[in-house]
Amino acid sequence: MSLGIATNTAMGGIRMTALGTRLVAENLANAEVDGYGVRSLVPSSLLVNNRNMPIQREVNPVVLGAARRAESAHLHTEIRHAGMVDLERTFGLPGESGSLNSLVTQLDSSLRQAASMPDSDAALHSVAQDAGRLVAKFNATESAIQSLRQQADDAVAVDINMLNSSLDRVAALNVEIQRQTLLGGNTHGLMDERQRVTSEIARIIPITEIPRDNDRIMLLAANGQILADLTHAEFGFTPSIGLVAGASLSNGAASPVSLDGRPLAADSPVLGSGRVGANLAIRDEIAPRAQTRLDTLAYDLLKRFSGPDADASLAPNALGMFTLDGVTTLPAMADGLAGRMQLSARINPDTGEGLWRLRSGLNAAAPGPSLDPANLNTLSAVLEKATSLQSGTPARAYSDHVASQVSALATARLGEESSLTFTMAQHAALQEELAAQGVDTDRQMQNLLTLERAYAANARVLSAIDQMMRNLLEI
Repeated sequence: MSLGIATNTAMGGIRMTALGTRLVAENLANAEVDGYGVRSLVPSSLLVNNRNMPIQREVNPVVLGAARRAESAHLHTEIRHAGMVDLERTFGLPGESGSLNSLVTQLDSSLRQAASMPDSDAALHSVAQDAGRLVAKFNATESAIQSLRQQADDAVAVDINMLNSSLDRVAALNVEIQRQTLLGGNTHGLMDERQRVTSEIARIIPITEIPRDNDRIMLLAANGQILADLTHAEFGFTPSIGLVAGASLSNGAASPVSLDGRPLAADSPVLGSGRVGANLAIRDEIAPRAQTRLDTLAYDLLKRFSGPDADASLAPNALGMFTLDGVTTLPAMADGLAGRMQLSARINPDTGEGLWRLRSGLNAAAPGPSLDPANLNTLSAVLEKATSLQSGTPARAYSDHVASQVSALATARLGEESSLTFTMAQHAALQEELAAQGVDTDRQMQNLLTLERAYAANARVLSAIDQMMRNLLEI
């Protein structure tokens, strides 16, 4: 080997060790950065005519794709589970102070006590107060349900805007990466950013990443539609303002998500996982189902306390102690009954006015005998009367109906909890595997030691060549 070749080889080795050292520093500095692909030197045997860059970006697309799908599924179940937990807390847990169950029990107890002491104004006042608290609970629970729906709708609007901007970003990065690749530039930083943006898209909706020519990627929706390449698809959504009970997709009061102008069905695979699908499920499925349970209980309560069977002074189907705003007779079952329910204006628990009507009848012309418990006994009995909430369902006392509806919410929440446990474990396992594919600081330090030894060896070669050149010049 000539001295010239040896010199060039040693200088090339020093340049490669300098580049390798820079890559180690870059890897360590970006170890915690989302989307960062580990940089490493390419063996010289893999270079083509020395035209390729001697740096490669290491990413395992199979593990990355699986981790994205697992995270999308985990976020989907996590949001659904959180919604179920909120609804269960809104109704209140059995035995919990202020829960629907406990308020019904308190009203039943107050009615029994008043029936045993019909001449006690304090006992009558307790009945009026407990009835008012029960009405307030129904009103507050409906308000909380609609607030949860509104929050879900707002979250969808935010995610759709983010989704469109992210798809636009991926398309723009594809264009730039293709241009830089054709020009022979370094695209690794652009690819890091594209991976980060793509992972954020996967948290919103399920996607599949397909590699294309010139380091581009193509993103597909779960139904196979192209979402992004050199151009991108467009999602649409109109936010709702002030969702109320009964607002739904079918009556146009709630907006669907559209893809390139075509509305997506609730069961579309495009919405099968990720944040958007979960929030739409809360808005259009989970919360409305809870609202129906609440309205059914409210209607049964109104029905029990209406007509002469509950109060001899009432006309058939006339509303009694519990009424609806602007309505005097029992209406048909409708959405939002719980939020409209009121305590009869003839009874005022704050001032004590009209409390005698609980004993003598709401429509009584004048107070009856103060020791007559007949009407109070009747009011107490209506809560224990076995009725059916719907045709074909078991007949139960009112407290049992409330317990049954709350139990159904708990069962649904436990189902979501089971799904959440599975997706959480799957997500954790794949995230751990993905992290193992990232920057390994121990390995990077080992590489640094290897580069240090390579640098020292090349430096000794150059030193030996320099000494030889000196000796030749001294001859």
